[in-house]
Amino acid sequence: MKTLRRAWRIALAILLGWCQVQTAVAQSDSPGRKVLIGFNHLVETESPEALAETIRSAGGQVEHSYHLLPVILATLSDETIGRIRNRPDVAYVEEDGRVYAAAQEMPWGVDRIGAERVWDAKYGGSRGAGVDVAILDTGIDASHPDLVVAGGINCAGNILTDGSTKAAHWNDKEGHGTHCAGVVAARNNGIGVVGVAPEARLWAVKVLADDRSGHISDVIQGIEWCVDNGIDIVSMSFTGGFSSALGEACDLAYNAGVLLIASSGNDGTAVGYPAAYGSVLAVSAVDTADGLASFSCVGPEIELAAPGVDIRSTYRNSGYTSLSGTSMACPHVAGVAALVWASPELGLSGAAAVRARLRETAEPLAGLTARQVGYGLVDAEKAALPAAFVDLAIADIAVDSDVVQGDSVEVVVTVENVGNQDCPAGVAVTVTGDAGSEIGSRTTTGPLSPGASTTLTYRWNTTGVAAGVRTLRARHNMTDDDATNDTMRVSVTVRTPIVDIAITAVSGPAGVTVGDSAQISVTVANTGDEDVDADVAVSLTSDQATPLSTADDIAIGTRVIEGGLSAGRSTTLKYTWDTHGAAVGVHTITASHDLADDDSDDDWDGLSVTVSAPAESSRVTIWSITPRSMWAGMPGTIMIRGTGFVEGVKVTFEKGQGRTPVVTGVRTVGSSSVMGRVTLSGDTLPVPVVWDVRVTNPDGSSAVLREALTIQP
Repeated sequence: MKTLRRAWRIALAILLGWCQVQTAVAQSDSPGRKVLIGFNHLVETESPEALAETIRSAGGQVEHSYHLLPVILATLSDETIGRIRNRPDVAYVEEDGRVYAAAQEMPWGVDRIGAERVWDAKYGGSRGAGVDVAILDTGIDASHPDLVVAGGINCAGNILTDGSTKAAHWNDKEGHGTHCAGVVAARNNGIGVVGVAPEARLWAVKVLADDRSGHISDVIQGIEWCVDNGIDIVSMSFTGGFSSALGEACDLAYNAGVLLIASSGNDGTAVGYPAAYGSVLAVSAVDTADGLASFSCVGPEIELAAPGVDIRSTYRNSGYTSLSGTSMACPHVAGVAALVWASPELGLSGAAAVRARLRETAEPLAGLTARQVGYGLVDAEKAALPAAFVDLAIADIAVDSDVVQGDSVEVVVTVENVGNQDCPAGVAVTVTGDAGSEIGSRTTTGPLSPGASTTLTYRWNTTGVAAGVRTLRARHNMTDDDATNDTMRVSVTVRTPIVDIAITAVSGPAGVTVGDSAQISVTVANTGDEDVDADVAVSLTSDQATPLSTADDIAIGTRVIEGGLSAGRSTTLKYTWDTHGAAVGVHTITASHDLADDDSDDDWDGLSVTVSAPAESSRVTIWSITPRSMWAGMPGTIMIRGTGFVEGVKVTFEKGQGRTPVVTGVRTVGSSSVMGRVTLSGDTLPVPVVWDVRVTNPDGSSAVLREALTIQP
């Protein structure tokens, strides 16, 4: 490409050098006109700036030089044009002709070509996302609520000598380009209309003025911009006469990977340009009855047909209208090309590959010839979706991996349509065990669309099934395109039932003070497979203290679960540990049961509890109590001696049995003595009962005298 660019600039230099010696003649020529000059390939001799100055000095003006192809746009006199036309370094000189939006008649199309099915995720989900489509036309209405325009350029009469464009927006004031843009990619947003590829990126390349006409030079500039900016698809709904320069621009763009699509024309005669160029895909128009539109141009150049009669789409000033013409057919094909390009399952890209796909999937139209519709009506569904593939798969077998002999086990089979065609209802799915023993057969109740799934539930009675690893198999009976996923197998371990009562938790305080009570909880569970009907005795012991009693609700002892436990059930037993007399240190509290079962490892559990000596108050002490013994039912006065007693002190008895003695009329004698009246219960006692006495000051400080008072029976 660099060599080609150098060569045509050399040719331009030679030509303009020749023009300079003709200055006197050129200045006397008639007013100049715009022409496109194509060059043969020579060697480079002069810079573009010098070339432009040379032609200006000859009375002409270089309007634009293209970097895509060896062509310049210049304004020259008729006489100068005549003199250079036959030079050996000039391939052609042609008028910068005009192109026109195809005439419209006065609304349908997306549904006819099957685009909506392509959008559905279960069929691939292509909506044209990520594909860049340029609309070479009158621009696009930038404010239309149904269109999102990524950007663009205004080439309609705005080309400057240096190749740039004037500061002019690509907005569409006429409506033709906006209508074509809507056919390609009007958004699927719940308003107005929807285009063939609603998520394609639109680019507005304005090459037609507001009167719907433009120059070939503008079109070349637009195509060049598309190549430079990585556009994938170009939609051109206009026609004009033959131009070597435009043809060469189209060829170079197509070879660079840009797919160019154009309308054939609307005067019912031969196919117009640029559609007639070999590098451009020519499109004719059909009506709602699949007949050739009366206005459609035909010829051997036609490749595809598309809906072009009464097509409703977006229009200028944020409006909508219905138009007819091959101008409307062309963007239908551009939209389908975007769907193909974006299809994740096809994986196609590049102009040639997409063009071939559009041809080979077109729908033949009865009664219409190749000259009229080419390969046929563009078919979005066939083009953008992969070939029909019927595949129903056993996707999953959900069953417990470990079961017990005699259980009724649930088996759930998932059947999924992993193809791209609907699967019928009534497909039988059979589940079998070892040696083909049938567990059950179910049928699907409704058709499954691509990507959809359903589940079927079975019950497997394992009574009589031998212990060990067993294989379950699920298989359907539908003939499809992939037999490898028609069957699935899963292994299940069948074991004999076990009896197991487990101590699953022992909980209580981490620490306790000597003389306090600790609440201990023991959780017992039936973790086996069989119900246990026998009573289960659960004992709680300490490694440093013998239980004081085996009574159900006193101290560490034994609790009985009467009637046993059903499989899967649990219960929690409560114990009270009286630490009076317990040694200071760490005690291991152990819970265990007396049932002989199949797993002895979980028959016990325990926890550690730290037993601490009581913290005596630094302010209160007790030395003695008088008397040390009293008779049941006979009140009397006591005297407690010690230190730190203050007015308001309380005297209480604790840690004995039976009714607690009550002390009234408590008073202090200085800070070292406390006196009070003790009332004793007259209950009959089988043995002497020993009580601790506690003295508590109003600030909470206290002291205890252990085994202070004995009540005689």
